[in-house]
Amino acid sequence: MHNDKKNEGIEQFRIFAAIMVVAIHTFPFAFLNHEFDNLVTLTLFRIAVPFFLMVTGYFLLGPFACEPYYPKMWKIKQNLWKILKIYGIAIIFYLPLSFYNDTLRLSSTFFQIVKQLTFDGTLYHLWYFSAAIIGLLLSIVMICFLSLQKSFILSVFLYLIGLGGDSYYKVFGHLPGIGNFYKVGFILFDYTRNGLFFAPVFLVLGAMIYQKRKKNRNIFALMCNLAALLMESFLLHHFTKVRHDSMYLTLPIVMYFFFQFLLNWQPPFKFSQTKEKALGIYLLHPFMIAFIHFVGKVVPIFSNSLINFLFVLLGTIFLTNFLLSLKRKFKSTTKTFFTSRATKIISTKNLAKNVKAISSCIPEKTRIIAILKANAYGSEAIICGKELEKLGISFFAVATLQEAIELRRVGIQGEILVLGYTASNQVKLLQKYHLIQAIISLKHAQELNKQQKSIRCHVKIDTGMHRLGLDPNAILIKKIYQMKYLACEGIFSHLGSADSLDEESVKRTKRQIQTFDTLLKDLEELGIDYGITHLQASYGILNYPELNYDYVRPGIILYGALSLQNDQTKLKIDLHPVVKIEAKLISIKDIAAGEFVGYGLDVCLKQNAKVGIVSIGYADGVPRNLSNTGFKLSYKKAKIPQIGRICMDLLLVDLSAIFDIQVSEMITVMTHSENIAKKSGTITNEILTGLGVRLELEK
Repeated sequence: MHNDKKNEGIEQFRIFAAIMVVAIHTFPFAFLNHEFDNLVTLTLFRIAVPFFLMVTGYFLLGPFACEPYYPKMWKIKQNLWKILKIYGIAIIFYLPLSFYNDTLRLSSTFFQIVKQLTFDGTLYHLWYFSAAIIGLLLSIVMICFLSLQKSFILSVFLYLIGLGGDSYYKVFGHLPGIGNFYKVGFILFDYTRNGLFFAPVFLVLGAMIYQKRKKNRNIFALMCNLAALLMESFLLHHFTKVRHDSMYLTLPIVMYFFFQFLLNWQPPFKFSQTKEKALGIYLLHPFMIAFIHFVGKVVPIFSNSLINFLFVLLGTIFLTNFLLSLKRKFKSTTKTFFTSRATKIISTKNLAKNVKAISSCIPEKTRIIAILKANAYGSEAIICGKELEKLGISFFAVATLQEAIELRRVGIQGEILVLGYTASNQVKLLQKYHLIQAIISLKHAQELNKQQKSIRCHVKIDTGMHRLGLDPNAILIKKIYQMKYLACEGIFSHLGSADSLDEESVKRTKRQIQTFDTLLKDLEELGIDYGITHLQASYGILNYPELNYDYVRPGIILYGALSLQNDQTKLKIDLHPVVKIEAKLISIKDIAAGEFVGYGLDVCLKQNAKVGIVSIGYADGVPRNLSNTGFKLSYKKAKIPQIGRICMDLLLVDLSAIFDIQVSEMITVMTHSENIAKKSGTITNEILTGLGVRLELEK
């Protein structure tokens, strides 16, 4: 399961870093001593922006550096787009203040505007967003063409160039050649603390820490380097005239040890919504600085730098919390006004309960491949896939290539196995989206291998179900493992009768298990590393819990149901339905005795009745052969009989015994899919996968 405490130190420090940025722009300790303010505010608090960059490097660039594939690149693109949107909105929001501060002018040339947008920011704090964008793009290019270590060396070189135009400008700026270099540079940008020179080293440093992922909490080294940073700052401010003081020689070293300290830190307190609040404080504090500045002209107390800082900070926190509460109210309001003719409600809480129940009955070292095919058995693959990743599941399986691509395009990061056939001319898509393909026959393997493009595979074995898969012949399968372009990472089969415990079904299943195990031994004797193994689907888990393979593949039970309501299984686990269907009552009619209702002459009323029309039908997944079977819908705790033939878009119910229901009320059509499956003579798998696309989603 997901460990929420894993990065708690990083999450909580976001707030402190944002507060440090406010301090940098308000000089809170200037009233005490200018030198003290330099050491604390303009030196120690300079860790704030590198921290934010290293967070991006650790969580985005790090995974990409380890596996530069589509899933990781998707996250980076999403993050870049998010930063770009925030930057654009912030620019517009601060336009009046930008003109007031003279960072923008009506007389600004096109070059000046581009310069401000690209490097300097249209207001003094907005440079970070352009730096993050440029730095991330530059870091990606470096990592793609160089190793991570070489990228770090190059980023350090860029940082040293930037250092010469920042804290050390008065040391190097007057030197022949170097001074001219910086003069030209300062035509393009006002400061070297930008996306070219400042950001890459911290982004790549974060990625390097992610790649190592070793516990390194060297407090002594951190304290020594902090002392060195303070000494460096003291010497620079005393013996040179610092052009700007964002960049210090020892700052990256301090950040290396400090970030690892935060990764191991478990704070005794916990702020909520740290990302949103930190972003709000960072974005909004200049607005509050301007407000307090104007108020300070009337109220002299704000001339004290510490009081000024505190009021700016408290005002910014209040404004941030106020805007976040408005956002929550807006979301809840839009949800309140959400109405639908028919709704599919997804319970992610029940999904989590089912994962926990399944995890409790499989071996400790066995992991879950969550089956998301057929839209996660009608339970919404995208919603369930994202929730399952939060729950710690990192391996999924689907039936088709298209299903896999859809999951990748919405950001599913885990491994995805395509269980069905994929044509050889689609190998490029398997590569692009970093997918694993099931090899279903020798011919299939040969066709894929002929494309001369390396792809990841699992070999499907036909152990006796006689559907897809290769014969359990070790010599034959060895040939597939030796094919140059097929990276075979696993082997699996499927049990044809694991859902039944009658004598013949058990015999057939045990023969399949024996066949699979024998094949694995044969492959071992041939020196083949067959990779990970998986054999059990839902009923294999429940009826053969003694098996001990690397993975299990729960399908229907993951979504809270058995295929048949009364199926007997060795293990009894508490399952919770993930899908609930509701539909709106759109009309109520009083119908006289002797009248026929609905299509045909199936139902003739024997007495006067109150008939309701519910806005759902067989096009939405309610089987037509459920008509007049005694099927009942529900409203609150009352059961409502369905009558007449179920139509494409509507069905009829008898409301004669219900007195408190009104038109536009939502009626529950399905909670337990087994009930509908039993009455319509099929299995729950068919009911759930047949749910129509017109059902609107709610979770």
